[in-house]
Amino acid sequence: MRIAGLLAKIERRRTPLLLAAAVLLAAASLLPLWGMVLVSTQYPEGLRMVVYPTRIVGDLAEINALNHYIGMTPIADDFFVELRYLRPALLVLAGALALAALARRARWMPVLPLVGMIAMAAAGLGVMRYRLWQFGHQLDPQAPITIDPFTPPMVGLNQIAQFASYSYFSWGFFLPLVAGLLVALVVVADRRRPSTPLTGVVTAFA
Repeated sequence: MRIAGLLAKIERRRTPLLLAAAVLLAAASLLPLWGMVLVSTQYPEGLRMVVYPTRIVGDLAEINALNHYIGMTPIADDFFVELRYLRPALLVLAGALALAALARRARWMPVLPLVGMIAMAAAGLGVMRYRLWQFGHQLDPQAPITIDPFTPPMVGLNQIAQFASYSYFSWGFFLPLVAGLLVALVVVADRRRPSTPLTGVVTAFA
């Protein structure tokens, strides 16, 4: 009974929940996704790198200068081609959710952006994992300092020579997770009613 009551409340709030999810995705397109801080005796205050959906900011010149000594690929926006598509993808999904919120009778519509969000999350984490592996394994053998290949962690502490690094996810990562949860709740609640047939899309906004 409690679950049924909760689903009924979600169903009554379907439109504002989907609109809230759309706003969260749109906001995530402007916020930082991930960051890293490097600390050593030479840099006690730390060197910072922050990844946004469209760019990478921070102490990149200093970090790249240090990475040069161990043969790492320089960090630059144009190297991460996936950043060209991240903000447009988030905005397209936000628009799809806003459309689904207005189409009150088309109960199938939130499923499409939810599938897109899941696919984007899986692809994004996979690409990120590969990039971290790439930076720690594809080292220049002619670099002044030779170290064993490594994979920086997505989250948490890591020690490389005299440098300690701390990696973390930020708002641009967590807001889509909340949005996905809201959409998933709406999709589950929508199953309590028959879906509007695809042929009846024209009447969905009535």
